Amino acid sequence: MGERSGIVVIGGANADVKSRTDAALVTATSNPGRTTVAAGGVGRNIAASLARLGVPVALISVVGADALGDLVLDETARAGVDVRGVSRLAHASTGIYNAILDADGGLVAGVASMQALAALDPDALATYRERIAAARWVVLDANLSLATIRAALELAASTRTRVALEPVSVPKARVVRDALHADRPVALLTPNRDELAALTGAEVCDDASLHDACRTLHRTGVHIVWVRLGAQGSVLSEAGHPALVRVPTVEVHDVADVTGAGDAALAGYLWADLQGHDTRTCARSGTAAALLTLRSPASVTDQLDAASLRAVLDTLPEIP
Repeated sequence: MGERSGIVVIGGANADVKSRTDAALVTATSNPGRTTVAAGGVGRNIAASLARLGVPVALISVVGADALGDLVLDETARAGVDVRGVSRLAHASTGIYNAILDADGGLVAGVASMQALAALDPDALATYRERIAAARWVVLDANLSLATIRAALELAASTRTRVALEPVSVPKARVVRDALHADRPVALLTPNRDELAALTGAEVCDDASLHDACRTLHRTGVHIVWVRLGAQGSVLSEAGHPALVRVPTVEVHDVADVTGAGDAALAGYLWADLQGHDTRTCARSGTAAALLTLRSPASVTDQLDAASLRAVLDTLPEIP
């Protein structure tokens, strides 16, 4: 095998339909606001963010042979992503993520309709073995089925390719839980607090139980657990290291939209890893990418590039 390069992302590619209210949201009635339609999907957003940071990246996904599929492919290719691994289905519609945001840009509710991605089954995934074997990282999002996640982890293990796994949501984190096994190692897992609880079977994960929850995941073959805690920053837990590492952030007063911030964070982390940085710098870089995205109404901001990320990184607190 030759020298590895770039990243392969396997996961959702869909249209984001985002509606933001003009004032405080009133439930059970119509609210004045504005709606946008753009390319989205966790996997796609991560891939586009990586491409904007200058990382060679290929996306493996599925869209429909419809106008929304055209939109997703065009926007993703323009960002610099290799989209040759995105299949188009004549008999399925492109997935849609419908998000309701309040006047402050916070997510009130979201519905993901992504049936087309079911076509990316283990047999379809196996055709990409050589591409995965040649990559430095493979990124999985939990929009994939349990069988496909397991197959992807087994394929990565057999090719000794490092895996980053994004749980996506609480319901989908429960699916990921059944895929984790020491024989299918995960180099990096990126849940928020609620997803961490779902991954470990806990009712909640408060500050006192974070450490034990992360250790539970380490026993299933996860090397690094990076838990996002919103305004509290994040914590890093590394297998074989006894203590959690607190990663501080800064308060954002001008949040435009929370959609895509976690996706950008993972991209920023991996970008720093490819530069040879340690895990603490990787987490700080991910935090910087998320902050840039929070200030933009776009799920993948055009303000995200390596120079801008470094500039924000310089303003962040050091890790104690």
